[in-house]
Amino acid sequence: MAERIGKCTRFGNCSKADTGAAITIPDGADALCPECGRELLVSDQGAGRARPIGGVIALAVIALLVLGALGYGGMKLLGSKPAPADTPVTLAPAEPVDLAAPPSPPAARVEPGPPVPVPVPAPAPPLYEGMVKVADFWIDKTEVSIAAFKAWAPGYKTPKGFTNDMPVVDVTWEDAKRFAESGGKRLCKEGEWLFALGQVRDPSAANLSGDTMDSPRPVSDERDRNSHGLLNMVGNVSEWVDSGADEAAFAGGYWYWIKADHAAADLKRVNRLGTKRNYQHYIGFRTCRDAGPTSP
Repeated sequence: MAERIGKCTRFGNCSKADTGAAITIPDGADALCPECGRELLVSDQGAGRARPIGGVIALAVIALLVLGALGYGGMKLLGSKPAPADTPVTLAPAEPVDLAAPPSPPAARVEPGPPVPVPVPAPAPPLYEGMVKVADFWIDKTEVSIAAFKAWAPGYKTPKGFTNDMPVVDVTWEDAKRFAESGGKRLCKEGEWLFALGQVRDPSAANLSGDTMDSPRPVSDERDRNSHGLLNMVGNVSEWVDSGADEAAFAGGYWYWIKADHAAADLKRVNRLGTKRNYQHYIGFRTCRDAGPTSP
């Protein structure tokens, strides 16, 4: 076994430490300073390096353990043995990442159901339906019926003894005008109505009974038909017309016209009734329309 030599390191408190004296340590003896009893820094004779003992050895052991742990952990992280310092480390290329949006799931299949019938709107009535062209204007073939007026004014009360197919009466001149305009028409002008009446030679076929107990005929009754194809212009009910004045005007005969008191020429007379808000049990109306460039 090589001879051991030690040196004391208790500088300032031990003369052997201050002088750097070499202390020979007998075999089997503790490496302690014979002067101050401090643990010696020991070196093997001829080794040329000092070898710490005690606390120094403990520190060295701890350092080795820490380095070993770090090395093991590094190898675990890399999944392989550490490469030599002079060997370049080659990392495996990363798998390419597809940044495109994932494909959409296939659309659910929808089975077609039974065909749904498309409602077809009823065609609008022709613009001049139920009218007759006379000269440069159109005029209703018949008087306005109670049914037609009630469809426009549901609150209208049918007179006692009348039916819906008879001409409407007990309406003011203003009501007749509003009804006509609601359908894009107008009241017949005084001159238009007299022109459409035509020549009245024999009013015997008209409803001019002279009896107040009678009533008008249905508006579609054909017995009083003139040369223009218009019905009940002579009798049945008198009719509101537009005279262009502030007074309400009407023309024509009515069902209880007393023939003995009226000549046939009186049927072509236009009568005045004062305010346009008056109404009578024997006055109705029909409507007219201009004959425009697009009319039939």
